[in-house]
Amino acid sequence: MNLAFIKKRPVFALCLGVTVLLLIGAGTGLFLSERLYARQALALDAVTARLQQLYRRDPFPAAPNVHKEAENLKDVIDQYNELNEFLRTGQVNLQPMEAADFMQFLEKSLRKLRDRLQNARIKFPEKYAFGFDKYAVGQLPASGDIPRLVQQLKIIEALCDILQEADIAELVAIERDHFEQAARGADASGGRRGAPSPEAAASSPGGDKLVSSQHFKISVKARENTVIEMLNLLASRPMFMVVTRVEMTNPRQQYSAGGPVSAPAVAARAPGTPEPAARERQVILGREKLDVKLGLDVCQFAPSLSFKEGGKK
Repeated sequence: MNLAFIKKRPVFALCLGVTVLLLIGAGTGLFLSERLYARQALALDAVTARLQQLYRRDPFPAAPNVHKEAENLKDVIDQYNELNEFLRTGQVNLQPMEAADFMQFLEKSLRKLRDRLQNARIKFPEKYAFGFDKYAVGQLPASGDIPRLVQQLKIIEALCDILQEADIAELVAIERDHFEQAARGADASGGRRGAPSPEAAASSPGGDKLVSSQHFKISVKARENTVIEMLNLLASRPMFMVVTRVEMTNPRQQYSAGGPVSAPAVAARAPGTPEPAARERQVILGREKLDVKLGLDVCQFAPSLSFKEGGKK
């Protein structure tokens, strides 16, 4: 094809040039696509080989590792059980009982507590029921509440032993956790019949918790050395108890530990009388009888764990 032919047919020449360019572009694209395909094929082969390797691999650990981990777990559970059994020493467990038997048990226990305090010459309110007032007058408890009521009564007996041994002057009050009232309140507010409230369920012993607690409050009148002895006895008893609060007030002084002066005391102060120094306000102890309020948590620990089942015995 010479130059004269191209000049005579310019349209044909233009189409020929465009065709050549398209062929070059198509060839280049085919070459690049082939290289991309080759790379993708290699990557796919690598992923497929890895997948086949994972499918053929044994997913379970080796037998020696399983045996070693089982021994480690057994050692951990044994150490936990050893500590747990030590903490459970002296623990008062739940005790099922019929309602009629509970009423007799309550009457005998209250009579025994009063006699022991009276024999120890410890003052206490007349016909004191130690927090079981409504049951002491004849009201029957719900059958589901009896095991924990028996437990609380035995805990109060242990606390009274400590108060007697410490030789306090007067027992003002012992307050227990009235869990049954919280449960009845939740029932009356529209909850399921017999289902305890979340607060009662959270503080109730047992369940899946490894440790739970019940709160008690004790108000007594005693001297300083008696209070110290009482705290020592609470700490040394096998039953696991944690003192959460100690409040001591000397009724013969205007100022308690860290407390502000009362309004009547300020009014009764003569004009020009200097205000007591801060150090004098802190002096509340001595030979006088103190008004003492104690708060303590009595802990209950779950039974030991079984290694074979991984649950409780």
